[in-house]
Amino acid sequence: MPADLLLEINPPVGLDWRWWAFVALLALAAVAVMAVGVLRWRRLGGPSGPGIDTSLTQLRSDALDRITSAAAGYHSGKLGAQPACQEMGRTTRWFAGTASDGDADYETASQLAAAARRDPRLLDVSTFIDSIQDDCFSPTARPDVDAVAASAQEVIRAWH
Repeated sequence: MPADLLLEINPPVGLDWRWWAFVALLALAAVAVMAVGVLRWRRLGGPSGPGIDTSLTQLRSDALDRITSAAAGYHSGKLGAQPACQEMGRTTRWFAGTASDGDADYETASQLAAAARRDPRLLDVSTFIDSIQDDCFSPTARPDVDAVAASAQEVIRAWH
């Protein structure tokens, strides 16, 4: 059977124009997906942001400002000695919790001591919080606000 006879019996049929439009649309979508993939891949190799991370420096500065503010509030008469000490303890815990990405700002003194066994950076914070418990909460305590402020500032400055 010659090929000419087959073409007469079953001639080739061209595709409808809609199929060609669909194929072109799929090709365009594939090129767009590849372009987005290449752009994201190139972005992975580049710098992820500014070269120097100053977040700990800023956090430390904010905490020291809050402690200074609590001491100034005590000296101006806006805060009593115990509320000022409580604010300093709260600020020190907030700093440690944020800097360590942990829960130090929500933990009690005993929980903080247990956390310090797992994370040695919290040891100074735990010791400080334990040392001011009576100053902050004992009804008969007469805390030395300046000494508490100095201790809190030392703990925050020593954080690494």
